[in-house]
Amino acid sequence: MTDAASPLLYTGCAAACLAWGLMALVSGRGRRALWPAAACLVAAAWAASVALAPADPTGGLSGGLEILRVGTGFALLVAVGHRVGGAAAWPLLRRFALAGAVVMLLALSTLFPDVVGLLSVAALGSPSVLARLTLVLLVMLLAENLYRNADDAARWHVVLPCIALGGLAAFDVILYAHAALTRAPSPALADARAVLTALVMPLLALGAVRDRRWRRNPPVSRQVVFHGATLLVAGSFLLAVGAVGEALQHLSEDWARPAELVLWSGTVVALALATTARSFRSRLRRSLVDHFFTARYDYRQEWLRCVATLSAPELTAPLRAIRAVADPADSPAGMLLMREPAAVNGDFEWAGSWNSPEAPLSLAATHPLVKRLREGDWISEVAPEEAAALRGACGPLWLAVPLMHHRDGLLGIVLLAPPRAPLPLDGEVFDLLRSLGREVAMFLAERRSAERLAEQQQLQDHAQRFAFVAHDVKTVASQLTMLLSNADANIHDPEFQRDMLLTVRASATRINTLIARLRQPEEEAAADDAIEPLQRLRQLTADRAVELQDDGRPALRVAMGAEPFDAALTHLLNNAAEASSPGQAVQVRVRHGQHRVVIDIADQGIGMTAEFVRDQLFRPLATQKPLGSGIGAWQARELLRRAGADLEVFSRPGQGTTMRLTFPALSTPATAPDGAVSSASPQAISPKAAPFPAIPQACPEAVYP
Repeated sequence: MTDAASPLLYTGCAAACLAWGLMALVSGRGRRALWPAAACLVAAAWAASVALAPADPTGGLSGGLEILRVGTGFALLVAVGHRVGGAAAWPLLRRFALAGAVVMLLALSTLFPDVVGLLSVAALGSPSVLARLTLVLLVMLLAENLYRNADDAARWHVVLPCIALGGLAAFDVILYAHAALTRAPSPALADARAVLTALVMPLLALGAVRDRRWRRNPPVSRQVVFHGATLLVAGSFLLAVGAVGEALQHLSEDWARPAELVLWSGTVVALALATTARSFRSRLRRSLVDHFFTARYDYRQEWLRCVATLSAPELTAPLRAIRAVADPADSPAGMLLMREPAAVNGDFEWAGSWNSPEAPLSLAATHPLVKRLREGDWISEVAPEEAAALRGACGPLWLAVPLMHHRDGLLGIVLLAPPRAPLPLDGEVFDLLRSLGREVAMFLAERRSAERLAEQQQLQDHAQRFAFVAHDVKTVASQLTMLLSNADANIHDPEFQRDMLLTVRASATRINTLIARLRQPEEEAAADDAIEPLQRLRQLTADRAVELQDDGRPALRVAMGAEPFDAALTHLLNNAAEASSPGQAVQVRVRHGQHRVVIDIADQGIGMTAEFVRDQLFRPLATQKPLGSGIGAWQARELLRRAGADLEVFSRPGQGTTMRLTFPALSTPATAPDGAVSSASPQAISPKAAPFPAIPQACPEAVYP
């Protein structure tokens, strides 16, 4: 692969590359400028060799320097990628470097005729061209990956090497592809490459100059730098005190020794005060530590501190909100003003203070400070005239940080006192405080929503208790109405008078109990608040047309209060009695399993459809009764669920309805001596000791564990 090249073009290219290489060495930043300078100088050597031997620009020394030029550019991109990506990018860069080294060695080996003869394949073309084509393709691919994966901050530093070396590699791809297809290089493309190389080398030199501005944080934490600077300052101070003490040794012994002791004692006190005073720490950080880092804040630490402050349980919510904003700004005091979310243009009222007077401060929506914060969502310095007007209530003021919420707008304002040490206000400070203000606004809004949700839950519980009480009052009213309807005909009957007094007394007691339940929430059934369902059922069914039977097993206790149990069972028994035909008894049977108690309440009424049971039966306020309230079935199920029990409905039209109540038992009862059981036998409950009454076929038998 030989052809003549233009000595004049390559001589100019060599001179330009040499000048740019020397400029990169002079203007670059230490060792980081070596790779750009090396790329320029190797390109200068390659161009000079072609100018000296234009008859064979791709073979001999010129061919070797050409491969070395491409390899140097490849190494430059690998070095830049490692500096940008660090350890995370090294696995990918290592694979690129390995592939580039192998291809580069293969390309260098093709400079020897014997190797070319061994590798030549007529169908594939010249191995020298193919090896060099592969190498420049790797350079172009590496440049593209480096630019695409660099973040915005690092891309400014890598764009020039990527454009220079990637663009030159792309031109080489065209040149070698043309040579592979035509079996000979194009003289025009070869000469144009000299001009292009001279044009892109300034980009490498400029990249080396840019690299001087590439500052990275030292690989130590801010705490280490801060404490190291503190030790350095303290050590310098102690050295100065030691020098003064040494000078006192040469004075009169009468007062030199006491003065030295006073000096050292005062030094210890001064150091203790300086290291514990936050103002000293702030000034030390501003004057020394911050100069070691490109960013003023360690954002990971600031975010963790904000989360820890907002979640601190020992502080009130307003105090947490103020501290979350004040600590990053190094402010020693602050005040929180908030408004109601419903009032879009409402006034901002005092909500809390930290190291500031607890004054009932209020800022109107038309206040200039509020207008500035509402319009731009920017941190605003408190104007001198505003600070003077608010100084009496707030103390000295410095900044106003808006608490901007995405839904409620300007939710609040945090007023901060001047910092302990002068803090330059720039975009970095404003961005951090604005972000923290939004996070604090989310915290306050969610806390307020949680408080309102708790209030709504309390109101909902009260409304539910009121609905239960209203339903029970309706039952008492029905009893009193029936009593009044019989009073006209039987008022002179002494027995009726006694029954009337008993009924009125029971109704009054019931109403007082309902009022007491309405005043205080119903607590969950405690472990000792337990009943025996079978015993309670005997009392509830004593004066009802009910056939009560049990299975003869030992009675169990369940964790449910007597009053809610009576209320739930009364509703279910009344509904079953209303559904039954006149003179037909309601069938109730109790079964005791090993871990549960099952009560079936069955009637032989008209039954219900599955759709009605699913959609209407337990819906509050939904009823088909003329005088019904739609509360009974819902209340019964809610009372049972609160006790951990369950209510199932088995019903078919024309086959009656069975309500099955399943209670978890508290414990397994003990069997009485001689095989007797603790509960009464079925004969003691009902004179009919024979089998259980039949229930609707839709109701399966209870299965015990």
